Amino acid sequence: MKTKIVGIVLLASASMVTGQTYIGNYDCGEWFTKPQTKDWLLGYLSGFNVGTLSQMGYPPNYDPLGKLNSSAQAYLWMDNYCRANPLKTVLDGALHLYNELRAKK
Repeated sequence: MKTKIVGIVLLASASMVTGQTYIGNYDCGEWFTKPQTKDWLLGYLSGFNVGTLSQMGYPPNYDPLGKLNSSAQAYLWMDNYCRANPLKTVLDGALHLYNELRAKK
């Protein structure tokens, strides 16, 4: 699993560096029907985390994603988000999740 996440982080980080847009902004309906949306969520969160922390000058031990105990928690959060917001996208949910984790003490 860690190898997969590292590869996804590198892919997401590369797109941030080159200024390319992200691939696969799925809608909440697709969250429940396309298994690849789970990989997309983890990759986006990882890449966003790396880019945000490096650009904002946070201390090395600061990691909002470290507040998750497993990827299953992110999936459950997104399940709830998409049920409550069926017309939104997985990207919208990912950003809400990241901000919620960042705000937790």
